[in-house]
Amino acid sequence: MELLNSKGQLLDDLRRGIQLVAPDLKLVSKTTGFIAKSFADKTIPVIALGGAGHEPADWGYVGEGMLCASITGMLFKPPSVAEIIRVTKQVTKQKQAFFIVKNFPADVKNFTQASVCLQKEGWQVASCVVNDDISVDSELLVKERRGLAGTVLVAKILGYLAHQGASLSQLKQVSGQLVANLTTLGVAFYGSEFQVSLKKEFTLKKDELYYGVGVHGEPGYRKERLRTSELIARELVNKLRVNQRWYPQERYAILINGLGKLTELEKLIFTADVVELLQVEGIDLPFIKVGDLFTANGLAGISVTLLKLHEPWLEALNAPAKTYAWHQ
Repeated sequence: MELLNSKGQLLDDLRRGIQLVAPDLKLVSKTTGFIAKSFADKTIPVIALGGAGHEPADWGYVGEGMLCASITGMLFKPPSVAEIIRVTKQVTKQKQAFFIVKNFPADVKNFTQASVCLQKEGWQVASCVVNDDISVDSELLVKERRGLAGTVLVAKILGYLAHQGASLSQLKQVSGQLVANLTTLGVAFYGSEFQVSLKKEFTLKKDELYYGVGVHGEPGYRKERLRTSELIARELVNKLRVNQRWYPQERYAILINGLGKLTELEKLIFTADVVELLQVEGIDLPFIKVGDLFTANGLAGISVTLLKLHEPWLEALNAPAKTYAWHQ
C-alpha cells in the first residue's frame, strides 16, 4: 500500500507537508528547494541535493547547525539543472557554495552541469560526492559505491564546520577525508515494494532477506533465508571490517539507519547486536545514532554506517542542531 494521492502531484503534496511541519524553512518557488530562514549569508552555504523518496533527507537536515538548503527532485530522481541553479542563487549573494551530492550517475551529471553554469557566471563552487556504499555487484564483484545514509553524517559535520567559519577550500579538504573514512552496508527484507519503473528490481519471498540492496531497488549481492538479528549483524559487521580494516581502540561513529517499515523495537535490538560485536573487537564508539534518517520509499530494511573519527568530527556530531529530523 502507498498512502498517496497520485504520482503526478507527489512533489506538490510533499511540499505542502514540509511547510506544515517545518515552518523554519522557506520554499523556493518553482522548485522543491528549501532554505533555512535562520541562514544569515555570512558563512559558506552547505547545500544537499537528491531525489524524493529518502525522507527526511535532505530537507529534514536544513536548519541552524547543519545544512542551509536542500533541493529535492522527483521520486528517486535528482533535481534538474535549472532547479539547482535557482535555489543556489536564492540561498546566497556571496557567489560561493558547497554541495553534498550522492553518488548516482544522474545526480552527479545534473550537479556537474549546474556547477559549470554557475562557474561561468563567476561563482566559486566546491562539492563532495558521497559514495559510502560498500555493496558489490553480484556478478562483476565491483563495489557499487552509491551515496547512502553516510550522507547524513557528512551533512552534520560540514554544516557545523561551515557555521564555525570554515572556508570553501577547508570544507572541500574535510569532505574528502570524511568520504574516505565512511562506509555503509544494508539489508532488505520481505515486504519491500517499489512502485517505480526500474531496470533493476527484486522480489523477496516471505522468509528471504537480501544483502547490499540499493535504495532505488537495485539488486544486492546475496539472498538467503531470514536469519536472527545477531546473524544479520555479523554479516554486515564482517563486511564492514574487510573495508575499514579497523584496529582495537580506534574511534568510530555509528549510524543504524532504518530504511523503512521496521519498528523501533527491531532497530534497537539490531543496534545492540551490532554495537556488541564492535565492542568485542575493541572498537571505541563514542557516538551512536539510531533512526529513520535516510529511507528508501517502499523498502523494508536497515543499514549500518561507520565513520572513523578524526578531530573535531566528534565535536561536530555532538553539537546541537535546530532541524526537523536531527534530534540531539
